[in-house]
Amino acid sequence: MLLKEKNPNLMGRNVKRILLLSGLVILSLVSLAACTSSSIEQERKLYTREATTEGNFRAKQQGHGLNGTLAREMTTAFAAKHIKLMNNMFEDDADGGMSYMYLLNGSARHIVKVHIYRDAKIRAARMEEMYGEPKENAVLENVMGRTTIRSKGHVSLVYTASGGEKDVYAQDVLQVFEDVLQQIKE
Repeated sequence: MLLKEKNPNLMGRNVKRILLLSGLVILSLVSLAACTSSSIEQERKLYTREATTEGNFRAKQQGHGLNGTLAREMTTAFAAKHIKLMNNMFEDDADGGMSYMYLLNGSARHIVKVHIYRDAKIRAARMEEMYGEPKENAVLENVMGRTTIRSKGHVSLVYTASGGEKDVYAQDVLQVFEDVLQQIKE
C-alpha cells in the first residue's frame, strides 16, 4: 500500500509489462507450433516423395530438366525464322510423357505440339491413338487442314495448319523440326 501511494503508476506499469511479456510468450509458442507443423509437413512430403513429384512437375512446367533443352532449342530455332512460339500449354500423362503446345505467332490456325515419351514404343502407340499414325514421318490431310508429324526415338513434333493458310509456315516449321530432331540421341 505504501508503494502504491508513493507511485501509483508503478503498479500499472508492472501489469502492462506482465501482459506484454505474456503476449510475447504466447506468440512465440504459436510461432513454434506453426514452424513445427510446417517442418513436419515438409518431412512428410520428403518421405512420401510428394516433394520430388511437386518439384518435377514445376520443373517440367518451367522447361527445366531433360525436356527443357528441347523446349529452348525449339524456341531459338523458331525465333531465328522470325516465328514466335506463343501461348505455351503443358500437359503430362500418367506414363511419364509430356506434351507442349504452341501457337505460331499467336495464330490458332498454326499449332505446333511437342510430345516427349519415355521410349519410342510408347511414342508410336500414343501417336497412333491421337493421330491414327504410328510412323515416324507422316502427313495427314483433310478438309479442315494438314497435320505433319516428324518423330525420332521418344519425341514427336507435330505441326497442324488449318484454313486457307496451310503453307504459310510449312517450310520453316519442317526445317526447324529436322534441325531439332537431328540433335536428339536415341
